[in-house]
Amino acid sequence: MKKVYLPLLGITLIFSLSACSNDPSVDNNPKEQVVPTQQSENANTPDDNSKDNSGNKSVGTVTDDNNATNKMQELNFSKFDLEVQYANDQDFDIEYEQGSNNGDYEAKMEDTINDRKLKGMEAFNTIYTQLKDLAIDANTPKADVIQKVLQRFNLSDNYRTLELEYTFKDGTKMEIKDNK
Repeated sequence: MKKVYLPLLGITLIFSLSACSNDPSVDNNPKEQVVPTQQSENANTPDDNSKDNSGNKSVGTVTDDNNATNKMQELNFSKFDLEVQYANDQDFDIEYEQGSNNGDYEAKMEDTINDRKLKGMEAFNTIYTQLKDLAIDANTPKADVIQKVLQRFNLSDNYRTLELEYTFKDGTKMEIKDNK
């Protein structure tokens, strides 16, 4: 009888001790099994410089975006930088700058009013839809430019400060600053 109990007691003791481990790297209550996948050399990361991931870059700079090349030709601007500050630390800030004629650009949008923050391709597409038909030129009066820009981006005119810098395709630079 002792021959049966002794091996059984040994096995039970081994399992009991291994189950009571104090090793912090062992999760005794796993909620989800995460199995790491083997990444290839071409795997996209947030800071990847590949063309496939150009819209997810953390800095907002996109290079060689063929779709954007066509869209940039439709825009009247090579640079457009708008910052509108409101009460309660709310602001609306967009930056678009065309790097070259082959699809290089930088685009960022930070909107604390609607809690939106966009970079890269996503920001460019949002900015493009607002700027493509914006009818202003170098002779448009300051008040009209402000009104059209605020309407285009659906912004209130009760801002504290508004700063707008833009450059037309012909190189003409314009700057508007307004405080209320």
